[in-house]
Amino acid sequence: MTPTKHFVTANGLRMKALHWPGPAGAAPAVLLHGLTSCAETWSLVAPRLAAGRPVYALDLRGHGETGKPDHGYDQATVAADVAGALEALGVTAACVVGHSWGGGVALRLAADHPQRVRRLVLADGGFLNRRTGEPSPERLEAMLAPTEIYQTVHTYFAEFRRTLNGHWSPEIEAIALAAIEHNGDGSVRERLAREHQKLILSAGWGHDPLPVYARVACPTLLLPADNPTQAPERRAARQAAVADTAALLRQARVHWVPESVHDIQLHRPEVVAGVLRDHFQGA
Repeated sequence: MTPTKHFVTANGLRMKALHWPGPAGAAPAVLLHGLTSCAETWSLVAPRLAAGRPVYALDLRGHGETGKPDHGYDQATVAADVAGALEALGVTAACVVGHSWGGGVALRLAADHPQRVRRLVLADGGFLNRRTGEPSPERLEAMLAPTEIYQTVHTYFAEFRRTLNGHWSPEIEAIALAAIEHNGDGSVRERLAREHQKLILSAGWGHDPLPVYARVACPTLLLPADNPTQAPERRAARQAAVADTAALLRQARVHWVPESVHDIQLHRPEVVAGVLRDHFQGA
């Protein structure tokens, strides 16, 4: 199923939305991508959800074909962008899914604009994470992908494929291409500028998430990836973070996606879509 593309103005920003039409009557699903990604990352999940409800995926501030100002990269502002986009699209209330950094945005949307969110899903993101120290330029740079992977589209594909444990298809290649632009010298770059990536990381560095969790009232599903190849100590730390997050939310349940990696929407789209359908029932 090929989505239609729309552009709306929200919170002073021109935003792109992909739309997969579905039956009327159920609350639409709204899908938010992670850092450096784009709306197309949901292209394997969205058609499976559209059998039961309309589906929208957005390019968030600085990403994809949405506007790229040099300010407003804190989660409260990005959540306000999403709320404005839903208003412009005529979506009064939705089942909202946020992946990775987008999980934090979805969480903030549910806290700041509760009337917009009937069901919430935190897809391998939005979990409790307190960073220590200061976000120095060196620390922020170290958190970004190394510049060597952008030498050519082939080196970029190789890194993308590595993060998926070798999982690849023409559809995933098209999704990977949607997040980058080509330079004149044969190299590529992500559509989210590196300086904007740093603004996002810096904005979230000292953020206290506890008051945000306390204000989320809707049923929430935590959907973490259970990657058996991770080091045992890191796996244990993730399990503790997920459990702590669930305990801080009023109505939360956890579903681990087995044998998966961070980009669960690309690695296990059938499983993810099935779990989302169950969570959205009745909304």
